[in-house]
Amino acid sequence: MPPPRLVNIPTASARLQPGQLTPRTPHSRSGRAEEAFTDIELEQYGDGDYGDYREHTLQQQREPLLASSASASFPPTGYRAKGDDDLDIQRKSRGPRIVMQWLVANCGLVVGSVLALALLLAAGLSYKHPDILLSASGIAGNSPSPIPTPQQDDTPPLHPENIISYENYTHFPLDPLEYKTECHNLMGEVMGPMKYWSGEKDVVHHDQVDPGKYPAPEGLLTRTCNKTITYMLDGHVGLLADLALMAQAAGLAREVNRRTFLVDDTYWNRGKWIDHFQDVRARQPGPEPGCRAPPPQELVACPRNARHWVINSRTAEYHFGHAFSEEFEDPYGRGLNRLRGIFNRSRVSLTETIRPNAATAALIHSARTELVSFLGLQPNDSPSTDQYQSIYVRRGDKMGSSWKYHDKNVPIEEYSAAGNAAWDRLFRSAGNPAPQAVYLASDDPDVFEDLQSQLELGSRIFSLPRSENPDLRHIASPAPYFQDKFAALPEADRVRLTKGMIVDFALLSGLWAWRDDLKPGAVICGISSNVCKMAAVALDWDLAFGYGFRDDSAGEVNREHARWIEVDEKGDISPPWRAFQLF
Repeated sequence: MPPPRLVNIPTASARLQPGQLTPRTPHSRSGRAEEAFTDIELEQYGDGDYGDYREHTLQQQREPLLASSASASFPPTGYRAKGDDDLDIQRKSRGPRIVMQWLVANCGLVVGSVLALALLLAAGLSYKHPDILLSASGIAGNSPSPIPTPQQDDTPPLHPENIISYENYTHFPLDPLEYKTECHNLMGEVMGPMKYWSGEKDVVHHDQVDPGKYPAPEGLLTRTCNKTITYMLDGHVGLLADLALMAQAAGLAREVNRRTFLVDDTYWNRGKWIDHFQDVRARQPGPEPGCRAPPPQELVACPRNARHWVINSRTAEYHFGHAFSEEFEDPYGRGLNRLRGIFNRSRVSLTETIRPNAATAALIHSARTELVSFLGLQPNDSPSTDQYQSIYVRRGDKMGSSWKYHDKNVPIEEYSAAGNAAWDRLFRSAGNPAPQAVYLASDDPDVFEDLQSQLELGSRIFSLPRSENPDLRHIASPAPYFQDKFAALPEADRVRLTKGMIVDFALLSGLWAWRDDLKPGAVICGISSNVCKMAAVALDWDLAFGYGFRDDSAGEVNREHARWIEVDEKGDISPPWRAFQLF
């Protein structure tokens, strides 16, 4: 007896006899058994298209659902057989026609958009390059532009918020304190971090072809300098303090942003600049030789990015402070080496831009000639730097810088001890058997006797008050220097004593020496004095700090070979030299 058929085993086929199945198809020939037209398809088909499609569908429905493979209608002809490509083909075939229909319907909008774009491009060209439009239209070669185009500046007009107003002032240039007030109003007490050459504020500038109520005097230059840096002298500080700041300003104009450098002496209490020095325009013509200085009402103290930037001793703190150090110190240098670029900038300015005029140079040469005679040298002897050393003793209102001499003058014993040691180290070791020779520069004539008693026996001291030339004695300082007392002197006396300071500085530092003139072999001074700071610049980097005898990458003064000898801080501060003083 055969076993019963299994009925509880799952299978993929239905549990029905094949003969009981009814043949069915999920789609009709037309492919529309389960689908209707979508919204997109209805939009794509017009009424005529839909009629054609309907007739074609009815034709297909007349055929049997299942056809033999031998039938001519067996190859797939319906929507499903064509797949999605049929819709893409229809879209591609109808795309260009739709675009053309849209362009025809919106031709006004298209033409207007093209014209607007052309006008926008023309406006941009007329603002940036007007000559291109004139050349294209044939006007440029036939006649000049009816409107003169200013050449002095191509910066866009200032936004009203960036305009500096001087409407409350009636005199120009402003005095140094008023410029300081303007800087304070702009920057405040604390200046936040910013790029050194930054700032958008400026005054309104007059067009160079129409100077308005500030015309150029007849016969003078008419083209105003495009950009300038002006150093304003006012007598608020000593002569060398001003020259130290001026040297940096001249260097910025010359080396950094290519501006014309100018000097304003409107408020200077030492006479006129050309009473003592050559015109800086002759020494440093700048990028626009022969241009005219801007009108004084266009000078701006802050920001430094103004077209005509003016600096003085009272506004220097806003420009030569921390931001200046961050911008111009060598970030890869160590110690003193960080300041080498600033040092070199000052030296170039003092040797090339700031030079005494003919009358002052004659006094300097006369003093050097007498010094040669005083030392017993012959005028035809070869120049040497190992014939004398200089000592500068500052008294008056200049106190010491170190904690040891805070609020008092550095004692004369410091200068004499340094002088004796320097002569042994630098002069006798070089084979000079002569007794110590010193050029003494001081604002106090009584220092001569004090120093003479402290130096080694037989030392020789030369100074302007002891000169045999009455012209040199006439310009020597008669008393300790106090800024307020100096300002109260008659102008003729201030001019005279200023000449004496220039001659003193030239001989004690060796600056402005002619080819065969004698120069000092060392300078002894205190760092609190600006004369001392600038004396190092006059000596040159290697001589001043003793470089060139060892690896100087650490940026330390080589005390064995240094010829700039500072007796106040004695190298205990870092850096041991500074380029200028801020007030």
